[in-house]
Amino acid sequence: MLPLIPMYRSLSFSRSFMLTGWHYAFSIQHYSSSIRPPTPPYSGPSMKKSGAIIQTFDAMIDFRRQQARRTVLIHLGRSHSESELYKLCSRVGQITNMTLYTANKKECALLEFSTEQSVKNLLEITSHFINENRLPCASRNLYFASQYTGARLKYPPVGREVQQLDDTFIDKALNDIRNVSDQIRYFWQKTKLTELDTRLRFFVASLVEEGLRSIFVDTVCLPFGSSVNTFGKTRCDLDMLLSFEDFRDKNIKYDGKMQQLRFLTKRSYLNDRFQAQAYLKILADTLKHFMAECTNVQIILPARVPIVRFQHRLSDLQCDVSMSEFKSSYYMSKLLWSLSSIDSRVAPLVFVIRRWAREASITQSTPGPWFSNYQMTLLVLFYLQSIEILPKLNYINEQFATASSSSSPDVTSANGDLSDNLILMNELENIRRFHPNKSNNDSLAILFKGFFSFYENFDFQSSVITLLERQNTSKSSLIQAGKDKEWPIYLENPLVPSMNASKNLVESEGERFRQTCSKASQILSQSSKNLLSLFEECRQSLPDDLVARAYPAPISIMPNLETDIDQEELSTIRDMQQEQVEQIFDHTDHHVINS
Repeated sequence: MLPLIPMYRSLSFSRSFMLTGWHYAFSIQHYSSSIRPPTPPYSGPSMKKSGAIIQTFDAMIDFRRQQARRTVLIHLGRSHSESELYKLCSRVGQITNMTLYTANKKECALLEFSTEQSVKNLLEITSHFINENRLPCASRNLYFASQYTGARLKYPPVGREVQQLDDTFIDKALNDIRNVSDQIRYFWQKTKLTELDTRLRFFVASLVEEGLRSIFVDTVCLPFGSSVNTFGKTRCDLDMLLSFEDFRDKNIKYDGKMQQLRFLTKRSYLNDRFQAQAYLKILADTLKHFMAECTNVQIILPARVPIVRFQHRLSDLQCDVSMSEFKSSYYMSKLLWSLSSIDSRVAPLVFVIRRWAREASITQSTPGPWFSNYQMTLLVLFYLQSIEILPKLNYINEQFATASSSSSPDVTSANGDLSDNLILMNELENIRRFHPNKSNNDSLAILFKGFFSFYENFDFQSSVITLLERQNTSKSSLIQAGKDKEWPIYLENPLVPSMNASKNLVESEGERFRQTCSKASQILSQSSKNLLSLFEECRQSLPDDLVARAYPAPISIMPNLETDIDQEELSTIRDMQQEQVEQIFDHTDHHVINS
């Protein structure tokens, strides 16, 4: 995906130009992943920390969702037609932001209006394709057929594309930076999600939400994971959580009055898992047959968390959708976001350690008996807690343990996921009140080396890695309490303390991780070494015994249909099918003649 230039109200300059007698003033900001986006005017509750306003996670999510509902995504059928498009769309409402980018060799415009009514006005004047055998479905995925045939403007209102940097280009730039701390921060700035990436992700989530709202009027689709927890890298997948009501408002107290009119609806007699699978099948059918630009739709039900997987072509995003029965994933994103917001060094450190882990084959792009990016993030946060940069989470573990041992249905569901907000009622309260440890001003380079020094001597066999406040962090204490069986490595799930978040890991991985940390610590002790030296010298292949134990790819029960194929590909397939039919008839005629 190649972003071009967003027209944003801050960090901008004005340029006036003439187009067929019309004068327009554009505010343009040159798009660069190194420029932090301006702080959006989030609404909702906030808290003060050191004189600054710190917005809440839910307020950020709500702002982005409102922004997405005011947005349309337009495929430009003709190059350099953005001026004409802007002129046309400005007739129906005020345009707040217009961003051009290229995805899958298609030039696109992400256009945001100031109000949702302007989007409705635009859709009212939008027509359907005719004589092309297309279903007349309406969405905010649009196509712009330019009618302007004049010469290109000498001074176009927008600039041309600025390509995202790949690892090779970033590594060359890192080689010119001598300070390790500066290298870490540069790497983070060039690989983190950009403003355009974030807006596209919330836009796609709003499309999924919109597609089901005609049946389920209170449908909510919330991005979670790397897309929102500040640890997302460019081109990472988009994970979404689908719910038929906003579970975040579950604890709102009403006045107790019963509504006299209620909708008659079907009653569900299935358990949560089977009901989620049934609804995901409806979503998969809707995406496959009716939602434009949603292709390669697959429904994967055998997994612990059933999902629908698809690709949105105009944003070039690989998307996974799960149901709200597994809503702890949203709260985990909230937890990670809150921890990252405490100190500006957290996110860059997580980014560079993930890159090191990938180079050293500690993590892989596919699941298996090795560390995942999520587990590496927990390791970084645990280390930062040990040096008091981050606080321990003071959930009431004793009460939770008592409730868990009594098998209360309000604590955990059958699949081990949260089924109620019991432990989340006081979620992150200590973080909201936490004052950063100003006495620890260590540079990123010192923290980076300290991570390896911390884990090269860590005893995985007897100790628990947990973000929670515990008096006893030995694995034997959990086993005696009947919480879990003995695992070679125990990373406690901070939202479900009875769950080990590293059950996939084998014992050899803990030792291999410690040995690689020891090697990295020795490399960084040499003044002549930097990030690139570390990546190069720690690079290794995955052990053969682990390669053989890789998890098989998930099985989809929904094969691809012709609706997933481009017209050129479909034409080629039909020609091949026609040739096969002709060969069959030729063979039959030849056989009849010989008879």
